[in-house]
Amino acid sequence: MQRKQLMMLALASALFFSTGVAAKPRIQTHTAPGTNFADYKSYTWIRTHPPGGFDPIRYQNLQAHIDASLATKGYNKGTPADLTMVLTVGKRQKVDLDTWNHYGYNDAYVRTQGEVSLDAFDTKTKKALWHGTVTEIINPNKPDPARAEEAIGKLLEHFPAH
Repeated sequence: MQRKQLMMLALASALFFSTGVAAKPRIQTHTAPGTNFADYKSYTWIRTHPPGGFDPIRYQNLQAHIDASLATKGYNKGTPADLTMVLTVGKRQKVDLDTWNHYGYNDAYVRTQGEVSLDAFDTKTKKALWHGTVTEIINPNKPDPARAEEAIGKLLEHFPAH
C-alpha cells in the first residue's frame, strides 16, 4: 500500500511541476509617488542590445511589442525623450516548499523561472518613475516568444497612459 501511495505522490508531483512552467504570469508594478505621466510624451531606450546569452532577435521583438503598446497609450519614440526605458530579461532561482501529507512529507524544490522587467526613468532627473515585472513566463530551457509577448502585453496594461 505504501508503494502505491508513493507512486501516486510522484505522479502528482510530476504533473504539478510540469504544469508549473505554464502557470499564469505574475505581474507586479510600482509607480513613484507623485508621478504625473501627463507630463511625459516621448521615450527612448537606454539599451537596444540584449543581455548576454539572450537571443537578440527575440529581444528586438519584445522591444517592438512594447513600442507598439506605448504608441497606443500616446507615447512617441524618439529623441529628445522625456522618458528613458529599460528592458531587462533574465532568470532567477525560486525555491518551492512542500509541507503536505499525513506522513509529514516535507521537501524543497529549486526551479528556474524567467523574468522580464520594464523600468521608466525621467530622462532629465534620472529618477525612477515606474517599475513593472513579469515572472514565470519564460522557460529558460525552451523560451516561447508568443507567451513572452502576451505577458508583456498584460504588464503594459498597467503602464500609465499620458
